[in-house]
Amino acid sequence: MAVPTEDSSRAGLLSALGAYCIWGLIALYWALLSEAGDVEILAHRIVWSLIFVLFLIIAKHQLGATIELLKALILHPVENKTLLLILATVFASGNWLVNIVGVTAGRVVELGLGTFLTPLMTMAIGVVIFSERISKTRALAIALAAIGVGVLITGLDRFPWIAILVSTTWATYGALKKKIVIDPLKSVAIEHILMVGPALVYLLSFNGIFVDHFINSFSSGLSWALMGTGIVTSVPMVLFSLAAQRLPMTVLGIIQFLSPVLTFLLGVFVFKEEVTAAEIIALGFILSAVALYIIGNRKAHAAAQAK
Repeated sequence: MAVPTEDSSRAGLLSALGAYCIWGLIALYWALLSEAGDVEILAHRIVWSLIFVLFLIIAKHQLGATIELLKALILHPVENKTLLLILATVFASGNWLVNIVGVTAGRVVELGLGTFLTPLMTMAIGVVIFSERISKTRALAIALAAIGVGVLITGLDRFPWIAILVSTTWATYGALKKKIVIDPLKSVAIEHILMVGPALVYLLSFNGIFVDHFINSFSSGLSWALMGTGIVTSVPMVLFSLAAQRLPMTVLGIIQFLSPVLTFLLGVFVFKEEVTAAEIIALGFILSAVALYIIGNRKAHAAAQAK
């Protein structure tokens, strides 16, 4: 394995910052699409993201290999864990929908809290589902996060399903992807191919109302913005892939919290959402959990380096 150079590390850092800044600020883009329905936005996001990803596949001369991989997944589903990939696709599309609904429903602050919870939820799934062993520091982080969720559930006048779903869907997606050993770009392309059928059926149904809406909305700019969902979805994924190749996971583990910070600040200062006492208290527990998560990662990395 090649040792990262200073230029490579700098490029990785910039790629990571770019990816997490886009993910943290993407709520602004979903707000531009308020004229469209939530599922309509999701369907367009899937279709245009697939087109963008296919361009990347072709540019990297991987189209043939991707088609062969897709054939193998269909012809030999057990050996290639096709069902796991389909389940991962379902959770990924569900996460995309929750992110959109969080903005259109005016619950961006809660969306930010849920994004903070995601890496902690990933650890919890590893412990509960995959019987992974974790340090006392990480166990305490999970406990503090659970208390934070409990505060949200009992202190709000509504169930915080946005926060719960955005964290559980993405954490489950990540857990499933750990069990599937496929090249990241090919995997993303195949996931989009699996999603695009239902997306097209939805857009072409209901007597073509969504097609008419798209065709008639070029003058207002909505159609162009819907097409742009492919770019705002795929670009951070590409940047993250570049960063993951050039940076230690411990560094990425810290930078990832830039995204929920930006989303939370958007909810407060741009979308002018009221922050309740329950959300402030929950944030305190969750941030404490995040701090322990980072400390736990550093300890684990140091222990691995010492071996």
